[in-house]
Amino acid sequence: MMPKANQNPSTQKIHLKYIRLPDRITTFCDELLYRSGKVIVGRSKVNSPNAVTFDGKVVLAQDFEIAYFEISRKWFTVVKVWNTRDEHTGYYCDIVTPFRMLSDDVIEQRDLFLDLWVSPDLRFRVLDQDELENALEKGWITKQLYEKAKKELERLVQSVKSKEFPPKLVIQLAEKLQL
Repeated sequence: MMPKANQNPSTQKIHLKYIRLPDRITTFCDELLYRSGKVIVGRSKVNSPNAVTFDGKVVLAQDFEIAYFEISRKWFTVVKVWNTRDEHTGYYCDIVTPFRMLSDDVIEQRDLFLDLWVSPDLRFRVLDQDELENALEKGWITKQLYEKAKKELERLVQSVKSKEFPPKLVIQLAEKLQL
């Protein structure tokens, strides 16, 4: 079960500057749950009106609680998702550039358009392949970044297929933080 967000005004915050080419920049201000040299863990609620359905069930929607794991030098983000009844619905994985620290409380990353939904029982679905193709056609990303995104998605899918998902660091921190 996802612990409710701390209402304490002194709670540490993390600002995420999320760049989606060609020209969309979204900045989030979320609760910082954990930070080390290897990972940043933040907590938030989904604010997008777009929902993800898997096996006929809504598994990601507005107001669902999330905890995201930004792992240093990785080309993906793992987002653990809970519905409004505090049931873990799965993991949303964004293929992104590795995050960059802009300051002590601001990180930046660029979306590479591909996403992966992984259910708690490790069934999965690749999302937004058409968006990646469109981004390449329109020149929003280079051929090199296009190939890198596809390769990173393949690696992530292989980790799911081999039951090595979520990454050990995510499992350890989720247990430690009671997520």
